Amino acid sequence: MWMRSRPANHFFAAAKLLLFPAFCSVSLHRKASLALIRCLKLLIRVPSMARFALIAALALFCVPAIVLADGTCGCLHVKKLYDLNGNGIQDAGEVLISDWRFKVRNVNTNAFFFYNTTQTLLLPYGTYEVCDQAPTTNNWWLTAGTLCKTYVLSSATCVDATTPCVCTGQGHSQLSAAWWNPALTTPADLSALAALPIVDASLAHFTPTDAATSLKNWYKGATTASPPAYYLSVNLALAKLNLLHGFTSASTLVKAPRVATILGAPSNYVTLGDLVALAVARLTASTSDPDLSNIATDLHNVNTNEGFVQASPCPFAFQPANTVGATDLNGQCCQQGCLKVAKTYDLNANGQTDVGEPDINGWKFKVTSFQTGNTAYYQTPSTLYLPFGTYEVCDVLPQQYNWWLTGRPLCQNYTVSTTECVQTTATCLCTGGSAAQAGGYWTKTTGLASIDNDDLNALSASNLVKADLTPFTGFTKTQYVSWHNAVNTANTPYWLSTVLAISILNTRHLVAPSILIKAPTIAASLGVTEHFFVPLSTIQAKAVELLATPAADQTLQAAIAQVLKDTNAGQNFAQSSPCVATFPTVVSGNLNGLQPPCGGSNPSLLVAGGDNADAVTEKGAVSNGLSLYIGVGVGVAVIAVVAAVAAFFVVRKLRSPSVSSRETTLPETQL
Repeated sequence: MWMRSRPANHFFAAAKLLLFPAFCSVSLHRKASLALIRCLKLLIRVPSMARFALIAALALFCVPAIVLADGTCGCLHVKKLYDLNGNGIQDAGEVLISDWRFKVRNVNTNAFFFYNTTQTLLLPYGTYEVCDQAPTTNNWWLTAGTLCKTYVLSSATCVDATTPCVCTGQGHSQLSAAWWNPALTTPADLSALAALPIVDASLAHFTPTDAATSLKNWYKGATTASPPAYYLSVNLALAKLNLLHGFTSASTLVKAPRVATILGAPSNYVTLGDLVALAVARLTASTSDPDLSNIATDLHNVNTNEGFVQASPCPFAFQPANTVGATDLNGQCCQQGCLKVAKTYDLNANGQTDVGEPDINGWKFKVTSFQTGNTAYYQTPSTLYLPFGTYEVCDVLPQQYNWWLTGRPLCQNYTVSTTECVQTTATCLCTGGSAAQAGGYWTKTTGLASIDNDDLNALSASNLVKADLTPFTGFTKTQYVSWHNAVNTANTPYWLSTVLAISILNTRHLVAPSILIKAPTIAASLGVTEHFFVPLSTIQAKAVELLATPAADQTLQAAIAQVLKDTNAGQNFAQSSPCVATFPTVVSGNLNGLQPPCGGSNPSLLVAGGDNADAVTEKGAVSNGLSLYIGVGVGVAVIAVVAAVAAFFVVRKLRSPSVSSRETTLPETQL
C-alpha cells in the first residue's frame, strides 16, 4: 500500500516510468505523475539526510525525465512478398501474401503478439523484432534476409518490414527413361548432346550414336560414386533434352544452393539456364574442377523435378500460436492519423498533378466523419490531424460556373488508419474565352486580308462541301465569302464545312491547335471518356474525316458543328491559368485535432489547415512540439516544487535543530 511503502519506492516508480516514455502508454505517464506527487508528499516524513538526498535525486532525474517524456508512436508495415525471380525485392507482377503469421516482440519490454500480413501496426517508439512463423509445409523458403529482423521506430514515417520468399514444388522434367525412346530423342537431339562438353567414365568426350543403346548405357553407368565430371555430364545431358523439348524453361527459377554460392547469387535460387550454363562452362574448362560434384547435385535435383519455384504461392497453414503471455502491441499509442488536402490546376486535363501545374490555394472543401457524422470546412492546402476512421472529402462548388473537375469526383472517401499522411489532391480546370474570331471576321476586310494562298490550300484539303454535298475546292477569297454567307444550318454537312473552315483559319492565325476545348457532347465519340476536354485539332480532324462521306452520321456532324461554332465565338476554351473562384459563406466547424496525437495534448494547439495552414505543417512537429512544451512546463513546475520543499526544510532545520535528531530515532516501520 502507498502509505506503508517508502518514499524511495515512489521515487523509483516515478523515475522508471518517466525515464522510459517510448515504451509505455499515456496511462503509465499518469501513474508516474501520481507516484511523483506521492513521493513529494511523503518527503516531509523522511529523515533529514535522506530527504535532501531524495530532493537532489528528484532534481537530477525526475525533472529531465518529465521534460523528455513523449508518447509519440511510429508505424510498422509488415508484408510477405512472393519473390518470383528470387532477387529479394518487389518487382512488377510480384504479389503480396496475405494471412502469413508473424510475431512482433518489443525488444525493450519483451512484450509480444502474433499478427497476420499484410498489416500496419501502430507502436510506441522503440526497437521491435519481427519474426516470420514457419508454416506446417516444408516447401517455403526465404529469398533474402533472415527469419527474424529488428526494426527501429523513431518517427511517424511507416517502416517497411517486407520478407521475400518463394515456395518450391515439382516441375515438368521428363525422367531419364523417357529419353531412351528413339521416338522422343531425335537425331537432332543426339547432335545437340554431342556438341556439349560431356564425358564418359574415362573422362573422354562422349558422342551418343542412338537413344536406345548408346545413350541409355552411358546414362545408367553413372552414379554419385562416378567421377564428378561423368556424373555431371549425364545430368547436363538430361537437363539439355528437357530444355530442347520445352518441358522446362531456361528462365525458370530453381532451388540450387550450391550453385548459388558458386555464382554469388543473392539467394539460393538461380535460373535453370544459368545452372546449365555453369555446368557447360566448368566441364569445358576442366574435368577435375572441385565444384563439379556440387553442380551435379543441384542439377540432379532439378532433373528429378525437385526445387522448382512455383508460379504462384503454394498453400500454407500454421500450428496454433503459443499466445501464453502475449499482449496486443498494436494501437497502444497513437490512434490519430493525418489527411493532406490540396488542389492543383490541371493544365493538360489528365487528372494528375504534373510538373509545372500550379497549386490552387484557398479552395474550400468539406470533411465529414463517418464515425460521428460531424462536418467541418477548410481551405486548400490543409493538413488535418484526425482520429482513425473514414472521412468524406467534398469540394465546395464555387459561385462561378466555369470550373470543372478533371480528377477525383466531387466527393471521395478516405480511410485514415496509420500515422502516415493520406494525400488527396483534386485536379480541376476552368474555361473561358480566347482570341478566336467568328465567321463575320473572316469574311470582312480585316480577316480576309489575313488569308493567304496557303490558307486557301489548307481549306481546300479539308473535305469541305457545298450545298449539294459536292467538294468545295480550288476557290478564291471571293468565292469563299459567297460560299460561307450562303450556308443553311439545316444542311448539316454544309454547315459543318463552314464552321470547320473558320476554325481552321483561327488555329492557323489566332489560337493554338492543341488548346483544350470543353466538349462533353462529342468527347466520347472522340475517345475521351473522362473530363470531356478535347484538343481543338482533334475535333477538326474528326470533322474532316466525317466530311469525306458527308451523307453519313449527320447526328455527330451536327454535334461537332455546334461545338466548333461555340469555339469560333471564343467559348469553352481551357484557360492557361486559374480563373477567379469565390465561395458562399459556410459555418466552418472543426474536426481537426479533436483527438490529440497519443492523448493528453491540448487539442487547441493542433488546429491546422485553411486560414491556419501555417500553424502546423507536419505531424511530427506537432507531436514533438507539444511534448516539448508540456514537458518543459511540467519540468519547471517540478523544479519550483522541489526548490520550495528544499527551502522549507532548510529553514525548518535552522530554526529547530531538535527535529532532525528526533526523526532519526523513529523506526522505519512507522512510515
